[in-house]
Amino acid sequence: MSYPTEHVKNIVSNLPYNPGIYMMRDENGKIIYVGKAISLRKRVRQYFQKNNKTPRIEKMVTLIRDISYIVTNNEVEALALECNYIKENNPKFNVMLKDDKTYPYIRINLKETYPTIIVTRKMKKDGAMYFGPYTNVGAMRQALLAIKQIFPVKRCKVNLEKKKLKAPCLYYHIGRCLGPCINDINLEQYRNMINQIVLFLQGKNSEIKDILKKEIDECIEKLDFEKAQILKERIENIDKLKEKQNVSNLNENSTDIFGYVANNSTLYIQIFKIRNYKVVLNDNIEINDFEKNELEDTLVQIVTRYYLENEDMPKKVYINLEDEKVNLLNDYFKSKEIKLEVFCPKRGEKSNLIKMVENNININIEDKKNNVMEDLAELLGFSQGLDTIECYDISNLRNEYIVGCMIRFEDGKLNKKMYRKFKIKSTQTQDDPKCMYEIISRRLKHVKEWPLPDVIFLDGGKTQMSAVKQAFKEADEETNLYGMVKNDKHRTRGLIDSNGEEIDLTNHKNILNFLTFLQDEVHRFTITYHRKLRDSIKNVKTKK
Repeated sequence: MSYPTEHVKNIVSNLPYNPGIYMMRDENGKIIYVGKAISLRKRVRQYFQKNNKTPRIEKMVTLIRDISYIVTNNEVEALALECNYIKENNPKFNVMLKDDKTYPYIRINLKETYPTIIVTRKMKKDGAMYFGPYTNVGAMRQALLAIKQIFPVKRCKVNLEKKKLKAPCLYYHIGRCLGPCINDINLEQYRNMINQIVLFLQGKNSEIKDILKKEIDECIEKLDFEKAQILKERIENIDKLKEKQNVSNLNENSTDIFGYVANNSTLYIQIFKIRNYKVVLNDNIEINDFEKNELEDTLVQIVTRYYLENEDMPKKVYINLEDEKVNLLNDYFKSKEIKLEVFCPKRGEKSNLIKMVENNININIEDKKNNVMEDLAELLGFSQGLDTIECYDISNLRNEYIVGCMIRFEDGKLNKKMYRKFKIKSTQTQDDPKCMYEIISRRLKHVKEWPLPDVIFLDGGKTQMSAVKQAFKEADEETNLYGMVKNDKHRTRGLIDSNGEEIDLTNHKNILNFLTFLQDEVHRFTITYHRKLRDSIKNVKTKK
């Protein structure tokens, strides 16, 4: 059957140019979409023109068998009618105001001998302590950063009950870890520090300071002035953090701040609620497959429906919209006798509030990679979570300029300071296992400066895996190793573990997309290095 049908074509060609709402119906007469328009004919006709539409709208158009409409006097009436029809019929292709509350927690497992601190999005009844959820991901990251700066807690995932390390990692040497891996701290001392971290996350800073002051006095009595100085600096850092937090009060009393970021075909929206001069809550809304040319209309629809379905009503709303749309919203709320004013601040403090929300959205988007990391950790059976990943790739051209590279993904983002390049020295032929053995062997000589990751992904299968296992065995080091299995288009389709067992990722699209992202990044970095090396050698030959 061709789309649109003759019946639908006839309706579209006879639609009026007046403002109003239109209802798309399927073969059963059910409303599948409701929209408003300043000109019904112009708007509805766009759905059937050959232009770029999102998959959601493409799918909807194929299901349309009938269109009904209601003419209104103006756009404000159309907006009110659209809201009523959407609320009453809940059409499947309209934007759903679902709150994307995948907020993170900070988890401390006190059952561990030397507890570590991880981020998780799933709160389980496992006896661990959970703090959160953190609706402001930026605030959570600040809390974690503060903890790592103030308290030298164990960073690595090594099970110290089963294995003791021969040498500490970089964090120990720079004073960011107390060195439980080499028995450089007694258990009671470490546990006292964990108790202080718990108090810190509970906001009981004065209690921590009292404990630290008592410890300082004990150190002075023992003439351990070096440790006393460290504890004194810890108190100073807590005071500095408190000063930063006190500055965060806002000059607004009853205001909602709408921020939004269009990322590819997804629209991310956050609403920060300011009550009594502080942000008390925020809502997240995520719209998939939205039409970019309908951004302003989509936002108008979201704002109107949000306050029809929300009892917590502010006095003001700040949102970045065209003046025409702001006026439309204000006229709509007046018609509904809702005492709410909408503003679009152009500059100054109020404009900065919107930018603050948009910045938090961007942090959330980046943080979704952490969400994937958690899913990946669960799939691979890492009970302590997954924070750091390294990926390796090799590039060569007819046995010339063979190179390998390493990239590192850490704390939810690419850590480009830890990218490394390796010019292959052990072979002049396309021997990928031998090249990978050389790269890993050279990398393992720097374990102190480059702490081992939780997992390594290799661009290769069983033969590369065997070579890498041999390099780890010779260096007496260990971490989790996986090969990335490719399909006929050289794209990752699964993983292979160190025992040669394949892990199918067909039903784990988010993990597959994340691994493809890592594969593309390490390939890009390797190819770039390969080209630079090749061009530099060519330039030298040309000069000769």
